Amino acid sequence: MTYTVVALLRCKEGIPSSQFRTYYDTVHLPLLKSLVGSSMPLTHTRYYVSRKTATVLKSANSMTSTTTLERAMASSEDLYPTVMYRGSPSDVAFDSVTVMTWEDKESWDTFLKILRSKGVAEKIGKDEDNFLDRERKVVFSIAESITTMRE
Repeated sequence: MTYTVVALLRCKEGIPSSQFRTYYDTVHLPLLKSLVGSSMPLTHTRYYVSRKTATVLKSANSMTSTTTLERAMASSEDLYPTVMYRGSPSDVAFDSVTVMTWEDKESWDTFLKILRSKGVAEKIGKDEDNFLDRERKVVFSIAESITTMRE
């Protein structure tokens, strides 16, 4: 049975979401793969939190004062609110939901042993400092998934 781990990651303060995503996908992940080799998970899927864009904010101009809108567009894209359907944006304390799947728990243990080894841990930690808020990183395992299909 496969073993799945989820990481909720928050970008480092001052780094726009788009830069966080680009760095994670094009710098951090290749580094991770090079350091852990064949213990890399079978899948490493990143889901990035949806944020309203400047275009959406412009169309909301009738509901938002122009000065507030202009300030939001002139500053970091992180001020763009999370696309919410229930709850509030403050409930979403992360920018990425990363889902990693290994062949089994033993494969995860091997990955973790390599990841925590001195040389690898130092390199990964130094790289994470470039784009992650490491203090707010949350990592946990999840049980077997159950999927319901539309008929």
